[in-house]
Amino acid sequence: MSVQMLVVHHPDSGQTDGATELTEEAESEPGRAACEEEGGKASPGATEDGDGQPGSVEQTDSDVPEVQKDSDEEYDTDLETGDERRDYDPVCEMKRVYLELCERTGVVPASYFLRHVTSEVLDMSYHGLGATGARCIAIPLHTNTYVTQLSLEDNWLCGEGGRHIADMLKENCYISELNLANNKLGSVGAQAICEMLQENTTLKAINLAGNEFRDKDGQLFVDALQNNFQLKEVDLSGNLFSDGEHLGNAIAANDSVVHLDLSWNQLRGRGALAICNGLKLNTTLKSLDVSWNGFADEGALGFAEALKLNNVLTVLNITNNRITCQGATFLAKGVAENDTLKSLRVGKNPITMKGAMQLLDAVRVNSRTALELLDLTDVLLSLEFMQLLGEVLDKHADFRIKHGGVAGEIAQKIKRANPMLVLRDALRQTHSRLIDFFKSFDKEGDLTVTVEEFKAGLQREAIHLDPIQMYDLFRALDKDEDGMVNYGDLLRAEREMLLEKWAGEHQDKLQKEKESRIQDAVLKELS
Repeated sequence: MSVQMLVVHHPDSGQTDGATELTEEAESEPGRAACEEEGGKASPGATEDGDGQPGSVEQTDSDVPEVQKDSDEEYDTDLETGDERRDYDPVCEMKRVYLELCERTGVVPASYFLRHVTSEVLDMSYHGLGATGARCIAIPLHTNTYVTQLSLEDNWLCGEGGRHIADMLKENCYISELNLANNKLGSVGAQAICEMLQENTTLKAINLAGNEFRDKDGQLFVDALQNNFQLKEVDLSGNLFSDGEHLGNAIAANDSVVHLDLSWNQLRGRGALAICNGLKLNTTLKSLDVSWNGFADEGALGFAEALKLNNVLTVLNITNNRITCQGATFLAKGVAENDTLKSLRVGKNPITMKGAMQLLDAVRVNSRTALELLDLTDVLLSLEFMQLLGEVLDKHADFRIKHGGVAGEIAQKIKRANPMLVLRDALRQTHSRLIDFFKSFDKEGDLTVTVEEFKAGLQREAIHLDPIQMYDLFRALDKDEDGMVNYGDLLRAEREMLLEKWAGEHQDKLQKEKESRIQDAVLKELS
């Protein structure tokens, strides 16, 4: 290794401007002389050529080699120069875990799960998952922060699959709605789910319909509902509960559930009374569905007593419970004293016209009633009932009734004109248009009025409708039962009336033509 010193002089000043020290690695090629270090100062503007003869050579900047700095050989660092490590991706990790589990267990991966693992709603109903498939999706969902609604209805999970889902929900704190209906969870699944409910604090709604739960599983739900204060909606319909004692205790003890569905079970006798007794003590339940059970008149009496004390319940469904006229009479006594119930469904029960009258009269005499809907589906009504309904509607304009029609004998004797036809004919007599009639009581000018405002408009125009016509009119105008009528509803009702009228006229014409042909044929035979 040799060092060559090069000194550069300004040709005019004769002074040294600076020195640049070059370090070069000596070449080891044969025949080349090693460089020697030059010392001292050279004469200004002079240098020695290769033969040793003095000569005058002007040094330029281009003749000065640049100093190589920070070469690869000299650069040293402790930083890693390889590819940077990728950030952790939880979504990719969930998918990887799912696919790996499927491969290990021989389960065919569901592309739907991979596509919707980051969706808010994950609906894998009817996918035929089974217990093993449930485990494959449960493990990745432990850490999922996207899904809030999980539906696994009708996947034949059985008890083991239910346990996998329950274990997942002990860790997952984002899912708030769970649907496990029709999975044959049985007692094993019931135990796993109920244990989970005592730990989980995020579930708001759970559907456990059709899972073959029995009376022996009832105590599990008592413990779960006593210790869970977050659940708002619970569906236990379509199971095999019959005793009802445990469920009654659960209703009495729980302070969070707002909607409870116990329909399509086998509740009757003492079980029915246990439910009613639990309802007496409950302070949060607003909707109770016990339709398609066997409460009978005994259960109707229990509900009547509960309605006298309960001031929270707003919806009660006791459709198809073998309640007779006597049971309706019992129930009417509770309705007469209750001031919170808004919807009472007692259709498909053999309560007869007399029982229906008792219920309607209870609404009439209760000045504090909040009842808006009385469902009497499949119950035939009488003219007397419709007249009483008119009195109720005068006091409670928002009151609605669903029924099985007016009794056949009365309906045949009394033929009423379509109320829309009556309205149209009345407006024609005063040379008024339908839009002008509607705007006359549309105070806001938005072509939407309340039922009461519409009734006031009818009275102002002296358009008289009997109670049955009035009921039929508003049933046609307010199909969504929100107490409001808009002009579009009125036009639709008029169009339906005209179509019905034309269809009737056409049918009458065809009937007359048929009778005429028969008459002509008979006369021809006689002649």
